[in-house]
Amino acid sequence: MVDIEKILDEKGIYTAKTIGNSMEPMLVQGRDTVIVKKAEFPLKKYDIPVYKRKNHYTMHRIVKVTKNGYIINGDNRPDLEKDITDKDIVGVMAAAYRNGEYMECGSAEDIAFAKRARRTYPIRAFKFFLFRVKGKIKRLLKIK
Repeated sequence: MVDIEKILDEKGIYTAKTIGNSMEPMLVQGRDTVIVKKAEFPLKKYDIPVYKRKNHYTMHRIVKVTKNGYIINGDNRPDLEKDITDKDIVGVMAAAYRNGEYMECGSAEDIAFAKRARRTYPIRAFKFFLFRVKGKIKRLLKIK
């Protein structure tokens, strides 16, 4: 596993292709490149931190700032991650190349996308619920 903390300490910036689909459709696995910088605290709603939990790095969007930390959610995920603290956060996405186009975090395009992702969250959560129910029914009936 790449040591993002060490790279940020040494170079101040970390770039990589995205891995996983939790931030789709904003960031597409293997297509898009993210630029991560050291975080300046406190972070704010819609920032996209890179944080470490159980020796695993994750990059999701802040949907709410609380007195205990942050509530974070992948744009393509139904579940909220609660109480992520500044101690968990190793960096924050500064920009990305989406399909070859440069997009700065905090730009009008980025904020509009984040707001749309939050508005459609209940629909996505319901779709994930139906998908899980369908899978359980198939397993119970042993249907392939």
